[in-house]
Amino acid sequence: MTHVLTVIGKVCPAERGFEIRIGEAFRQGLTGLTQFSHAFVVWLANSAEAPGKVPLVCPAPYTACNQDVGIFASRSPARPNPICFSAIAITGVDLKNGCIMTPYIDTFPETQVIDIKPYFPASDLVSTAHIPAHFSHWPKSYEESAHFDWSAEFR
Repeated sequence: MTHVLTVIGKVCPAERGFEIRIGEAFRQGLTGLTQFSHAFVVWLANSAEAPGKVPLVCPAPYTACNQDVGIFASRSPARPNPICFSAIAITGVDLKNGCIMTPYIDTFPETQVIDIKPYFPASDLVSTAHIPAHFSHWPKSYEESAHFDWSAEFR
């Protein structure tokens, strides 16, 4: 079975953060998104290694512990299928020009976007989630992570 992914837009730096610029053919799909405060952006890790050459275990990537980590227990963009997602705060939607404005997204400029999904607490919020103890000092929310020194967390 072969699947084809369609790039619908790209991430671009903007005056106040970032814009997810949606191609003209897909702009009507933004209708109603202004009513949401957050969304998930599904994107291609086009700067990651080619599929098939990705190591399945990362040698101790975090400064908080000295354990190796399997690729499926990490958020690394180097994956067997280079598909990633980011939660974003929506600060504006320009339907006519096909732009979603956000203060921050953890991608590189020009990253290719393949989908946008609105955040629904009923299906996306996990109130009983837990993470390994060595990450207990990490922010507890998206909002808190904006002011966290992520650069100190990775080798």
